[in-house]
Amino acid sequence: MDSSRRCPLDPAADPVDEGRRLRAMGSLVPVELPGGVPAWAATDLPTAHAVLGHDALTKDPAHWPALVDGRVPDNWELIGLVRGAAMLHQGGAEHRRLRQLVAKAFTPASIDAFRPLIEALTEKLLDDLAAKGDDGPVDLRETFARPLTVRVICKMLGVPDTAVDQLRTHFERLVIPRQGDNADDIGQAFTAIYGALSALVEDKRREPGQDLTSALIAARDADDRLSEQELVEMIFLLLIGGHDTTIHLITSTVHALLSHPKMLATAMESPDADTAWTAVVEEGLRYAPPVRHILLRYATHDIEIAGVTVAKGDAVLASVVAVGRDGALHTDPDSFDTTRPTNREHIAFGHGAHFCLGTRLARLEAHTALKALFSRFPHLTLAAEPQRIASISEQGLHSLPVYLHPPTRSAVREEGTQVNVAAAL
Repeated sequence: MDSSRRCPLDPAADPVDEGRRLRAMGSLVPVELPGGVPAWAATDLPTAHAVLGHDALTKDPAHWPALVDGRVPDNWELIGLVRGAAMLHQGGAEHRRLRQLVAKAFTPASIDAFRPLIEALTEKLLDDLAAKGDDGPVDLRETFARPLTVRVICKMLGVPDTAVDQLRTHFERLVIPRQGDNADDIGQAFTAIYGALSALVEDKRREPGQDLTSALIAARDADDRLSEQELVEMIFLLLIGGHDTTIHLITSTVHALLSHPKMLATAMESPDADTAWTAVVEEGLRYAPPVRHILLRYATHDIEIAGVTVAKGDAVLASVVAVGRDGALHTDPDSFDTTRPTNREHIAFGHGAHFCLGTRLARLEAHTALKALFSRFPHLTLAAEPQRIASISEQGLHSLPVYLHPPTRSAVREEGTQVNVAAAL
């Protein structure tokens, strides 16, 4: 890989501009990750599918010589995203073994069973927002998107909401890396998370429930299909993956709608609300995906993709933003258009063996949240232009300040439609 041709990937760069530069270079292009780490990046849908679905590209970092021999150091700022015992970092049979242990919790029927909870939580959070009145701006990320998604995944796992709150700084250190952190910073984050989640596991062993964590513990203790480290890291992966990117999806889509009032009006005035808001969610996933780049796959032997030879041991990623804004696939790709026929042509949830297990849950939460939010607060407006998170792996907003402008009476639901929130929770 010629270092002079590599395009540097900068967490602080504008993701759309970066995606445009990558696409101009080709379908599979040489890039440089922070720290001078070389990789290849797929920039269009066919190439991304080829990369994410290729049998010779594994998520197992044991096949990445640069990591094994120390050229990628332990204090690399992205190390938490490429190394570990969870299924995210496994390939082949090991990945299938771990995924099968949790797959039943994410079947359509299992996720649909959470619909009443999601709807009740959404209404309760909107009630809380309405009670604040209209005296000033509120941050929809912290008051709405985050508590909704955190409470749902914690309910699924059977862990207290406070588990996320107490570990938030450590979670963000690993998921949204910061340049300049050292090995001690990374190690302390891992140690704090592992210790707290290990304690939660022991609590669940003593008092199991009808939840995913208890099921995983039972699998671990019954026939040793799961090591203790795998158990703890699986809970970590599900806890983070179950809320973090969905927060970005909800807030970024709200921002896009407020910036494109015609599309918001189209959704709100549609005679088929469910179909309209489904289209909003899909366009949000294409236009401002929660994941910026899907990291990383490693070639187990020399292969050719899109006319490019990827050598054994090379690292490969897929640029989600570049794929979503590809003008060869999407007409006027930089516009937010919920009516476009290609809005499902994206890789926001990945592709292939590692396709996101939580896809249905994320779509359900976003659909429910967006539809209810604008139904309750149809005059919602931005209070300030939000700041983007600087991250290689994720794309999202630090906050989303808005004015609610809630109607005084129309927000009150008709008699007989009031959700029994206490019962649902």
